[in-house]
Amino acid sequence: MTNSKTPQASDALAVFTHTGSAPVRFELHDKGVVSQQGDTRQYAAFADIQDLCLFAAGPDAAAGPVNSLAYRTDAAADWTVVPSGITDFPVFMDGFRSRYVEQRLPVLEAAIADGARVPFRYVKAGEFPRLETQELALSAEGLHIGGATWPYESLKRIDLNDWTETVTLQDDSGKTVFSCLATRILSSDLLVNLVYDQLGQTAEYA
Repeated sequence: MTNSKTPQASDALAVFTHTGSAPVRFELHDKGVVSQQGDTRQYAAFADIQDLCLFAAGPDAAAGPVNSLAYRTDAAADWTVVPSGITDFPVFMDGFRSRYVEQRLPVLEAAIADGARVPFRYVKAGEFPRLETQELALSAEGLHIGGATWPYESLKRIDLNDWTETVTLQDDSGKTVFSCLATRILSSDLLVNLVYDQLGQTAEYA
């Protein structure tokens, strides 16, 4: 569906296509992304995207690198899938992720400043799209998991292990309070940057 907020194709920074039984194209714009199948164009602003899921698809998915992504603007909404096989997927993914962090992060920072809890979901079981997720949240008070809260001053900085790409949060005694593969955390780039921000440190998009 096209509405007044949907940018024109001619304004796209780059266009990526996927051919096959269901041809689809994706337009990467400065403020959002357009998916088009046939004459139907769907626009999502990066500032409005709630969940981003990175995953591997295909016969070698279990051991393969990320070659697909999916996004949605609401946890109850359907996913829009960017499939493996689109032209220049790594270029699309890098452009999408960097703009997503740039434009969604201020929205979440403002929500926390206004007293809200910002939820994130991480995958406990299953593979896309049949995911069983649990939730954690960040607020001005700290990290919330289940019924427990860890104030930011009690947490050590995030440790991103370059080998396993695991996001681990520890308290000041060295006890692990949360650990999960980055690819099993929805919108993991945002979570990492937001925790760094709340700890008063600077995180770079990785």
